[in-house]
Amino acid sequence: MTSLSPEEIRTKVEALEKEIRLQRSILEVLQEPFFILNRKGDFIKGTPKGMKLLGYPPEEIQQMAFMDVIPLEDLSRIQEGFEEMEQGKDVRFRIHIISRFIGQTPVEFFGTLRQNAFFITLRDLRERIEVEEELERTKRVFTEKIRERDLYARELQVIRDLYKGKLEEIERMKEEAVRLSYTDDLTGIYNHRFFIEQLTLEVERQRRYSTPLSLLMIDIDYFKHYNDTNGHLAGDQVLKDIAILIQRGVRQSDIVARYGGEEFSAILINTGRETALEIAERVRRMVADARFANENAQPNKDLTVSLGVATFSSPISNLTDLIREADHALYRAKKNGRNRIEG
Repeated sequence: MTSLSPEEIRTKVEALEKEIRLQRSILEVLQEPFFILNRKGDFIKGTPKGMKLLGYPPEEIQQMAFMDVIPLEDLSRIQEGFEEMEQGKDVRFRIHIISRFIGQTPVEFFGTLRQNAFFITLRDLRERIEVEEELERTKRVFTEKIRERDLYARELQVIRDLYKGKLEEIERMKEEAVRLSYTDDLTGIYNHRFFIEQLTLEVERQRRYSTPLSLLMIDIDYFKHYNDTNGHLAGDQVLKDIAILIQRGVRQSDIVARYGGEEFSAILINTGRETALEIAERVRRMVADARFANENAQPNKDLTVSLGVATFSSPISNLTDLIREADHALYRAKKNGRNRIEG
């Protein structure tokens, strides 16, 4: 056996002391709790951070095994972890350790087998868990605020929809009120009020633009006789039926109204005398060709109408003149035998 010189021995001792100081300084500067365990799982070394986490002094911790600081419910997971490290795997999982002063503490376990020893790092999760729990609470509060906001938005939308519905209902009621104010209750066509308003507008338009305008006055022949013979219900039905026939006889742009009693009127917009006479004849013929209940009891054996036609012209200069002219023409039609047109 070769003996070492004093100089060689001193060199080896200095190198060993340097290695020990290096290991100690490395352990001291590690920021995470770190431990070295032997293959049985006993503590060999630990960093100051590790000792502080466990709460045991170094001389006492070196008499303990890692399993001594693990709660019962985590023992099986630690055992699996050591078995995985024995197989050459690096492991990472969450467990609890038993701190001498704090009790159970959540940690993240990092482990690996190197140079016939287990190198274990424990990351204290208390602060992280507190942050996660606070984040979760904030998330729940935020979620609740979103839920409340969405609920408020839905309720607000319901209120808006109800308000909109009420406004639409009011608008419909207004429109219906206007329609009813302009509608004859019995026949459903326009009434005398609407007729006068529209004829006034058309006369003003004729004056401004010199567009042709004609008016029909229509009267049911011997209506009183029909009403007295067949009763008011039958008479009312005849008024409804003839109103429909007149509407079919004129054009869609023309305005048909009940002037009063058994008399009707039709404003023929943008219509000269010749076209007005053609429309009047079509209406007369449609009524004459129609069949009405018990019409053969009428004096002329038929239910018919007489029509007076007036067209806006220089002698007829206003609304009153136009209505008067159409009335006079209707009177002549009645006087000259009924079921005819004058104009």
